[in-house]
Amino acid sequence: MSWADPGLPLWALILIQLNVTHGIGLLVSVAIERWGLPRGWSVQGAPRKPGTLRRHLPLIGLNHLMLMALGGGAFALVGGTFFPFSRPELLPSLLCLAIIVLADDFGFYWLHRTLHVQKELYKRIHKLHHKAYAPVPIEYFYAHPIEWMTGSLPPVLAIIGLVLVNGTLNGWVVLAWVLLRQLHELDIHSGTRSVVGQLIPFWGQTVHHDLHHARPNAGNYASTLTLWDKVFGTVIHSPAGPGGACVPPAEESA
Repeated sequence: MSWADPGLPLWALILIQLNVTHGIGLLVSVAIERWGLPRGWSVQGAPRKPGTLRRHLPLIGLNHLMLMALGGGAFALVGGTFFPFSRPELLPSLLCLAIIVLADDFGFYWLHRTLHVQKELYKRIHKLHHKAYAPVPIEYFYAHPIEWMTGSLPPVLAIIGLVLVNGTLNGWVVLAWVLLRQLHELDIHSGTRSVVGQLIPFWGQTVHHDLHHARPNAGNYASTLTLWDKVFGTVIHSPAGPGGACVPPAEESA
């Protein structure tokens, strides 16, 4: 094994990464639903109904299989040609990763906001995700397949753009983005107070997204970064419920 030869092709490493992160997310989710969080860790004030995760798992599992088939298949076709492995140069790699993150989050913000503003789209597509209004980590993937597939377009276009400009994109940068994206989604749907996120400017912390689940039509549409909510004036300024917990109004939590 080396930087230039990790021992497995990119598509296989992506599939392993997805299975490991989702597996950890599932185990943590089961533990949270079964035993709750330690005192002082939770930002949520809304109770979960018994059996919620069990009812959501079939769709989560379907989305997981679809993601592996589409993502793994796509990188199996072009991975060796356009995403070779080599020792990453720090600054160029960080710049490429930042471009993908910014494009991903900017596109996600406007898609997400549109799914709330357009009531018919919210009713037919995005409301499904908000049935998990006090989510556990793996429920980040409790969503309509059309939603997450459409949301994947901005980072895919950013990656294609980088390949067109540079000729290739280091496979380690792709793996870093996939891992960052998965871990962040699991984190902001965990209901726990962020620790690392407090050290990164504009980083989307759990309470930011949990307030969105508590008041889904009030704002906080960004995900990885809070930058776009600040720029476009959609930050939810109201604090959470008693003790700092995010409590959904009755009419929005249904």
